[in-house]
This record gives sequence, structure tokens and C-alpha cells, in this order.
Amino acid sequence: MVLSSVITNTHLRVIVSKKLVIGAILLIVIACVGVIEMKRYWNQQAGAELAGIYCGNCHLEPEPDIFPRHSWEVALGYMGGWLGIENIDYLAESPELANTIVQNRHEVLRREGVFPSAPLLNQEDWELLREYYLSSAPTRALGQFNKPELQLELPRFDVFRTSYNRSPAVTTLVHIREETGEIYVGDSLTQSLSVLDSDGQLLVSRQFRPAISPVDMQFVGETAYLGSIGDLGATQLASERPAHISLLRLLDQEIANATSEIVIPNLFRMADLELADLDGDSQLDLITSGFGSITGNVSMFKGLPGGLFEQEEEVLLNMPGAVKTEAYDFNDDGLLDVMALISDAREGLYILVNQSEGVFSQEMVFEAHPSYGHTYFELHDFNDDGLIDVLVTNGDNVDSDPYNTTKNYHGVRIYLNRGSYEFEEAYFYPMYGAFRAKAADFDGDDDLDIAVTSFYANYAADIPEVFTYLENQGSFEFVPYTTELVNQGRWLSMDIGDVDGDQDVDVVLGGGYISVGLEAYPQVVERLSEFGEPVLILKNTLN
Repeated sequence: MVLSSVITNTHLRVIVSKKLVIGAILLIVIACVGVIEMKRYWNQQAGAELAGIYCGNCHLEPEPDIFPRHSWEVALGYMGGWLGIENIDYLAESPELANTIVQNRHEVLRREGVFPSAPLLNQEDWELLREYYLSSAPTRALGQFNKPELQLELPRFDVFRTSYNRSPAVTTLVHIREETGEIYVGDSLTQSLSVLDSDGQLLVSRQFRPAISPVDMQFVGETAYLGSIGDLGATQLASERPAHISLLRLLDQEIANATSEIVIPNLFRMADLELADLDGDSQLDLITSGFGSITGNVSMFKGLPGGLFEQEEEVLLNMPGAVKTEAYDFNDDGLLDVMALISDAREGLYILVNQSEGVFSQEMVFEAHPSYGHTYFELHDFNDDGLIDVLVTNGDNVDSDPYNTTKNYHGVRIYLNRGSYEFEEAYFYPMYGAFRAKAADFDGDDDLDIAVTSFYANYAADIPEVFTYLENQGSFEFVPYTTELVNQGRWLSMDIGDVDGDQDVDVVLGGGYISVGLEAYPQVVERLSEFGEPVLILKNTLN
């Protein structure tokens, strides 16, 4: 009995001791896990703070969910170059193309003289910053949301091929000249300007000296101004300023025997030109959108009699990435202001408010992180309140990675003017790689519909959405339509207007068959380069 009691007590003590040991071990494990989690938390906090300092210093600080993790690896490699981080060993397990892209971008920074001579942050902080984005990013790109079903028909248009033939086509310009029923087509690969009639038959094709790479064109009386980007692939130093603007003096309103002279040389790679009388002297002034590369600007050249301009450049906005400007009097003071869309670094929409005598102040409509990739805007009054609104397109997908990663924030937006330079987003149509959007009353019901193209569509989809017609149903509800033929191209340029003189609005699309932004789909590039239409005409069936 005594022995039994001793055994029992001993057994209980052993059990208690084991439980105490197990409990102690559990406490140690919990404590260790807690320490690890706490360390992870503080590392995340430190990484977020570093992102605010170093990312937010050059552009709007991006959230980690804008890219999937593998895309962040490449984007951070590019960003590292701006911070003087040369070592990209962390890309060892990434595709060779990813390494090549980052190395090439580092070389561009060195070429432009902006690669820091020493790292701007130490290796520990760089790892914290990288880990913040990589550990917080989703494993896959976030999908689109609230996207209406795409209707696979195009009830408003008949689609026509043309006799214009380029293979591969790099159609950087299409321009409808309504008064003559002609379509002007610029190709930056062949450095040519061609003219088609309203049925798409080739009338004439010209090359000029110096060589042209057309991106914009405006007619004024017996003349035409032609903007040439100069360096489509951004292979030259920004400081070489390869772009120019030519003045074509037409003969019998035609370019067949037109003479050409450069009126503004040595511009940053330009995306757009605008003519407007900014100083009230009854002469058209010239506004240029110098996208550039590392450096660029929005500039003005004062107009002179005879369609010429002063050669002194007045910089209105000293930022790279300018894609478009429009002149409009936003404050009703009788002076034309300038709205400018910027698609690099401090990406956003700005109003340059004309204070007279060549002085402009700056108002920011919105700012976005650089992967928004803004490409185009137009001014329209969408809600008939007498205030001009803005139609904005964003979808440039060339700068992030070699995977053609889709981005659910790409698409078309309408911003309503609320006065005092305040604009409010009222509509968003998600569209991967959206590139151009133009608004008009295509269906004759007294409201604005929208034609939109994508240059960076999702080519992993069964039907890549390359062109969409958004028909306005009222109250900012639009039904999206498309069709197979237009989605077999890749549209780099677009214009709208009455091509055939029947009092409705037609669409002309210009194909651009280059590998930029499609590195993940070499077979698609090969197919489009061989078979893609250089120009399509979408004739409106309203009249």
C-alpha cells in the first residue's frame, strides 16, 4: 500500500514535470514565433517607411498590390538603378529577359548621367525596401472588377480594309482630313507620309528630307504642320533632342508636290503638337509635348506671321513623359490655359494657368503612380453642365516587366469638372493596355459615345480586347462592343471624323507591329507583323 502510494506520487510528479517541460517549450516556441512575427512586422514597417522616402521622392509612392511578386522583382531592379544599386544577383532565378531588361535600363541611366556614383541607401535598407514590396505583393496580378460584358458584335460600323500595304507596319499617325475626304497615314519605319481616299485607296506616298517619323499633324489653310518623334525606340540620348516639326506647303491642297521645311528643330522625343493663340496677338503659337526619356518638357514657341515661330523655347512644364496638351480657358478669364498629361515620374494631369505675358502657374488635377501609364486625353462636356470634362486613357505597359503583366487599373476614365480646377472621377471602363480613346456622338442620340483602342492587350485571353466601341446609354452607363476583325490588329494610332462625307463619325485605325510590350508573346508578334492590317476604316452606318 505504501509502495503503491509512493509509485503513484512519483508517477504524478513525472507527469507534472513533463507537462511543465512541454509548457515551457511551448512558451519558448510561442515567444520565438512572437519575436519572429514582431521582427517581421517591424521590418515591414521599416520597409514601408523607406518606400515613402525613396520611392515617393521621385513619384507617387506605389502600393505593393499594383504588381504581382515576379513583376516587382524587375521593377525594383529598375528602381535600384536610380538609387545606385548595381548588384542584381537577386534576379538570378528570373528569366534571362528580365535580367537583360534591367541591365539595359541601368545602361540608359548611365548614358544619361543619372546613375548615382554611390548607393543612396545601404544594403540593409535596400533589402528591407525590397522585402516590403515582395512580401506584400500578390502572387498573381489582380483581376478586373465591375467590367460589363463585352458584346462580340459591332452594330454601328462596317469594317473596310485598304489598299495601303506595309509589312510590318509601324503606323504612328492616322489623320482624317474631312474637308477633302482623305486619310493621312504616317509610318515611322518607312519614314513616309501617305494619303488614302475615303475608300482606302492609296493616292500618294511621300518621303521627305530630313527624314520624318510622323506622330501628329494639323492643317492650317494651305499648310500642314507635321510632328516627328525622331527616335521612336528611345535609343538616343535625351539631350540629342532628335524630334522636329516640319511645315508642309501644300500645292492645290495636296502633298504630292508639297515642299517641306523644318520650322522647329531639336525637340525632345515628341508625342503631340498643339496650335493655339496663347498670348492674344492673333498668331498661332506652338505647344509641344516633349516626352523625351529621362528628361523632357512641355514647351511653347511664339507664333510669327507666315506660319513660322520664334526659335526661343519657353518651357511651360519641366517634366519628362508629356504625351498630350490641349488649350482651353478653364477659368473664363479670356486667356487660353494649357492642360498637359504626363506619363512618367510625377505622372498625372496638370493645368498650366495662363497669367498673361508668358507666365503660367500650375494646378494639379490628379497624380498617379508611374505604372498607370497614361497615354491620351480629350476635353468634352459629358454631362451638359457647361463645364469642360476630361476623357483620359491609361494603359502603357512597356515599363514594368517582360511578362506583359495585366493591370486592373488600366482603362478609360471620365473626370467631371466641378469648378476651381477640381475634377471628380465619374466613370471607369477597365481595359488592359488602353491606349487611345476618342469621344463623339456616333449613334446620333445626342450624347457622347467612346471609341477606345488597346496597344498592350491581354494576349493570353481567348479574345484580346484591342478595340472597343462604348455606346452611351445615359447616366454614365456604356455598353461595350467589339468584333473579331478589329481585334486581329494592334492599334498604335486612331482618328475619328467624317471620312466619306455622309454626316456621321467614322473611325480609322493604324496598326503598329513592333515587339515593345509583347516580349512574353513572340509568336503573337510574328503573326501580327506578317498579317496585321496597317490601316482599317470603320465606316459609320448611321447615315
